Amino acid sequence: MIIMLQWAVLAVCVAVVLLRVPDVLRGRNRMTFGILVLAALCILLTIQGPYVGIDRLLGGWNVTNLILRYLITATVLLVGIRTAKGLGSARTYALITGRTGRWVLLATCVAQTVIFGLLDTRGSSAGLMTLADQGGRNAALGPFYAAAGRAYPAFVSICLMPALLKTARSRLPRLVRAGAALVLIGALGAAVSVPFSFLPADDSPGRYLVIYTAVLGFVLGPMFFWLSGMRAKGPRNVSHQ
Repeated sequence: MIIMLQWAVLAVCVAVVLLRVPDVLRGRNRMTFGILVLAALCILLTIQGPYVGIDRLLGGWNVTNLILRYLITATVLLVGIRTAKGLGSARTYALITGRTGRWVLLATCVAQTVIFGLLDTRGSSAGLMTLADQGGRNAALGPFYAAAGRAYPAFVSICLMPALLKTARSRLPRLVRAGAALVLIGALGAAVSVPFSFLPADDSPGRYLVIYTAVLGFVLGPMFFWLSGMRAKGPRNVSHQ
């Protein structure tokens, strides 16, 4: 079931990327296209087959997992900046790009790197699932590593929530409101994924459901903004793309 969910979410991400190709060829919304490509790559690296193949090329120490965490952080940072600008929320933009945002970004990246260095990461395993079964320091530190990786997306999500909620409840075009609602659902998923890191391993289906709900929200929401801009053909809504 989890594998099917992973491939389904990847298929959605790739489909959205392909839909945006014509815009990119016209020189429009390249940042958004880059975000979607990064999101698709992140999903690919969560799937066991591609993950193991890439990680073995890197030595089989699960460095790919740490790279994936960095890619997720970069993707969420860009999503936060793009969404805050699109919604016209100067306060949200300042929170993400200002001193507070920079310190949270630095702290979470350092925490991920340090905890990863303390783990015994031998043997490629997507999501480090087999490492948790080894017990010892892996079992003790694994949840904290996962939580550190999800902390920055949660921070950005919490920053975005007020502006997203305001937009979803506004009188803006329906597609804009629907896009804001979808991103809001994604933000809620990202926020609650941090405490989900400490759930027992046998609850992994619920954990995956929350994580991929967040991914779909962050991918499909901007798609609705783009559709609204295409319908309106005006500069006011194009800013949401």
